[in-house]
Amino acid sequence: MFIDFNQIARIGKLVALLGFFLPWVTVSCSNTDILTATGWQLMTGDPQPAGPLANMDTSDRTDDAEPAVIIIAAFAIILIGLACSLFTRTQAAAITMLVTSVLGIGVSYYGVENMRTEMQRQIAKGQDEQAEHIGDNPFFSRDQQNQLSQAVASSITVKEEEGYVVTHGGLLIAAIFSLLTLFRRRSIEATSDNGAAPPST
Repeated sequence: MFIDFNQIARIGKLVALLGFFLPWVTVSCSNTDILTATGWQLMTGDPQPAGPLANMDTSDRTDDAEPAVIIIAAFAIILIGLACSLFTRTQAAAITMLVTSVLGIGVSYYGVENMRTEMQRQIAKGQDEQAEHIGDNPFFSRDQQNQLSQAVASSITVKEEEGYVVTHGGLLIAAIFSLLTLFRRRSIEATSDNGAAPPST
């Protein structure tokens, strides 16, 4: 029985894209959730308050989050890989899906890690600027306030959720079955070069 590995890889790509519409990340401070977002919400700059902030009115916000360009790039890479695989021959489609799957995993991983470090940096920067304006106070010196700001920044964590896992799982499946397509192709070519009849499909 002939199994179309490329077709399975395409399904993996589709699953990876659907993962963007599931919860991708949750931001918490000292184990208390404060923000949650799907992959799509990260791309549109519309993360949602969570936990004690869930009921906060956000209709009049003027400082909305910016779209996550890196996550947009990851989505585009996966989508382009899937689209190109539909209009290319078997081997080219497998190579395209393999390359874009690996790139998609790398770019999306970098996007979440960059979000984590950037968020901690912004919080620490804001605390430092506030400490500079206030200076020493009866409770904390400037150095102690700097240490406090670093402690607050380090307590902010970004946790990957099921959508992130689904996206990476789908991309991993796509990469594996793309490789299987290429290995099968090489095996058939090697068999033909040796003068043997290729396996029946």
